[in-house]
Amino acid sequence: MELKQQIKRFVENLAVQFAVDAVRSYLLHRLENITAADCYTAIKNKVNLWQITPDSDKTYIIKKILPRFRKLVIRYMDDITPQLVLEWLRRDRPDLADVIEKKNQWAYADYEKEEAYKWLASQVENIKANIKAVLSRAS
Repeated sequence: MELKQQIKRFVENLAVQFAVDAVRSYLLHRLENITAADCYTAIKNKVNLWQITPDSDKTYIIKKILPRFRKLVIRYMDDITPQLVLEWLRRDRPDLADVIEKKNQWAYADYEKEEAYKWLASQVENIKANIKAVLSRAS
């Protein structure tokens, strides 16, 4: 591989990592005031997180994040999976991961572990679908 291609790949990988870090940081910021009990309630009530996301946050995503990382979002959005988000939660918010995985004090919660994971998967897919809709209108 020639040097020019190596540099291009390095810069692209760096941009991808920066975009992932931005998404992860934003997610953590949004989850700051969310408790494990809130997560439990959202799972039990099948809360749609996109619907309850404040318009100001949606505007921030649409006007600040997407234009800056549009190509990367389009190219790598499908790599953001429920499993990846759960891994982030395990590292950054283990209390929320415990609710979804029915661990520790949530082991006897009155829902099935599969129900909680399906809820997480539906949230990830719904958010991605809404972002894709915004991107398709912008192109």
